[in-house]
Amino acid sequence: MAVKKISVALDPDVAEAAAKAAEAHGQSLSAWLNDAARSRLVIERGRRAVVEWQHERGELSAEERASAEALMDELLSAARRRSA
Repeated sequence: MAVKKISVALDPDVAEAAAKAAEAHGQSLSAWLNDAARSRLVIERGRRAVVEWQHERGELSAEERASAEALMDELLSAARRRSA
């Protein structure tokens, strides 16, 4: 797989925590940061999709929000179990 090398600056506490998390998952820091960035991009796409949906159809109801939050909690828990 081709990669693009870049230089990033992290707060010292973030760098240390990320390095520990990567080690705990048996990954290089680069691989762990790549996974974290990919996850953040998925979240951002989802947020944009919700905004677009609401723009076209109106705001989500409290019941719809609660249902979506429960589903997200379930999906995030499953993802955490897979990566542990």
